[in-house]
Formats: sequence, C-alpha cells, structure tokens
Amino acid sequence: MQVMQFKPRPDRRQDATGPANMKPTATASPGATIHPIGVQAIAHALRVAADTAGFAPSILDSQPWRWRLTGNTLALYLDRASMDDDVDVDGRLAIISCGAALHHARIALAAAGWRLTMNRRPDPADPDRLASLRLEERTLTEQARSPLVDSIPLRRTDRTPATGAPIEATQLKAITSAVRAEETSLHVLYPDEVLDLARAASGGAPAPSGSDDRTIGTAPASLGGSATFAVLYGHTDEPEDWLRAGEALSAAWLTATAAGVSVLPLSAAVEVVATRQAIQVMIGCVGYPYLLLRLGCATTPPSGPRRAPMAQVIDRR
Repeated sequence: MQVMQFKPRPDRRQDATGPANMKPTATASPGATIHPIGVQAIAHALRVAADTAGFAPSILDSQPWRWRLTGNTLALYLDRASMDDDVDVDGRLAIISCGAALHHARIALAAAGWRLTMNRRPDPADPDRLASLRLEERTLTEQARSPLVDSIPLRRTDRTPATGAPIEATQLKAITSAVRAEETSLHVLYPDEVLDLARAASGGAPAPSGSDDRTIGTAPASLGGSATFAVLYGHTDEPEDWLRAGEALSAAWLTATAAGVSVLPLSAAVEVVATRQAIQVMIGCVGYPYLLLRLGCATTPPSGPRRAPMAQVIDRR
C-alpha cells in the first residue's frame, strides 16, 4: 500500500493575498503588551509564516500550494499545476497537504505574538483559494513558547519498521487532543481491525511471511506489533474538511514529535475503495476517513533540525 510521502521540498517557489471578512482566532492575554502594526513588521511576519510553511509535509513532496500577500493578509491557494492527477484524482491529498502548510503558518504567527483572524474557503467563486490569514496586532506575553513551533524543524517521516514498546496512553491522548482541537477526529484501530484492513487491501490474500509494520497493505508480522494505527476522519467529506484534516495532521504530527512518537501517513488506505469502506465500518459509519496514520515510539531521536527551506518568494499585490 502506498506510503504518503510527506516532507518539505527546499527549493519550492511560493507567492503570497486575501479578503478582510474573517473571524478572530486568538485574543490578547490579560496584561499583554500590544504593539502597533507597522507595514514592514507585517510583511516580515507573513514572509516568515510562508517560509515556515515550507517545512510542512506534502503528498509526494509536491508542496501543492501558493501564497499571495496583500496588505496585512496572507492567502493560501491550491496549486493545481503541482498536483498529480493519477495519484490524487479528486485533489483530496493535495488539499490535506495545504492544510498542513496552513497550520504551520498559523502557529508560526501565533508564536511570534501575532493575533490573527482566519477564514477557510473565503470565496465560493474561487475554490482554489483555500484560506486567508489576516494580522490584527502583536502582543508580547510571558507565556511559554509552544512546543509545536519547536517541533517544526525536527519533524520526520519515519519509514522504518516500528519496534520496541507501543506508545504510551498519555502520548496517544495528547495526539488525539491535538486532532480534536482542529475539529477533526482520530479513531485508534484494534489489532484485529488492523488485520481486517490489511486483508481488504490485499484482496483477502494471506500476508506474506516477513511482513512488518511499514505498510498496512500487508498484515503486521504479529498482533503484538508495536505500531499503533489510527484513522484521521471527519463527519463530512468536502474540500473544507480535507483542509481541516491537513491542519489536524500537522497538529498531530508536531505533537507526536514533541512527545517522542514517530509518524508514518498511509494514504492508499483511503484511496482504495475496499479499504476505505472497511475503515468506514470500523469507525461506526459515523464519518469519512481522510488518512491512516502509523504511530510508534521513535527509536532514534532526530540528530538535529532539518535543513531549513530556502526563503520563499512571495508576490505582494
């Protein structure tokens, strides 16, 4: 089964605009120092946000997004030229990737003290315009820096077999809470459900000997495998839901990184009709699966931050 290859491409070119009708997503803390917004400060903050989004995971390393900047607003667009229609027919995985980039940009701005308003899918006449972020003011507080921001350059896609002990309940709870905060849900599969899903993916054929936990396309070597499989899902299945799923994926992955948990997205589980239907039954037919995640204890911590993406090119209009 196909592994969803989520990683940043350092030489990706991006541009960066958006409307003004948006709802606040953050408020100043009591006692915070509010700083007036300057044009240069806004431009710098939005450039940094776009650069940070370059770290976000994306399907087949495609980074299928564009940024457009107008005044104090940064708009996220789906870049159809970067999509692979053979792999991602309906654009679901591309929009999930864009959601991950959006979440990276959001938390980068919040960590720098910016209060912002956000609107998803702001223009029905322009479906490729996925979201807009508008800066309002900057505040400086004594709050601790978010561990999610520090996890951005440390995040990895772990394709090695899951070994060692399973992840702890507290780690799984933190990841699940991060997903719920983005208005998406996470369903953890039982070992027998993992086997059922593997059989559905292989058309009922028995798993070959020597299988490991790297893919769900073949059954794990044993029910005692150390990997935990979980389904990212929501109650509707529209482009805005896929965007939120990408934000939830980013939140879950960064939370997992901070907690010492490795993540491997498995996209083919939702691309193949048989496995997608099997997953819907497993989650009680209450939602639509967006992505399957393999979670495991990170055996080797990151040796250091990944090389930062090159500075992104942003169009100002």
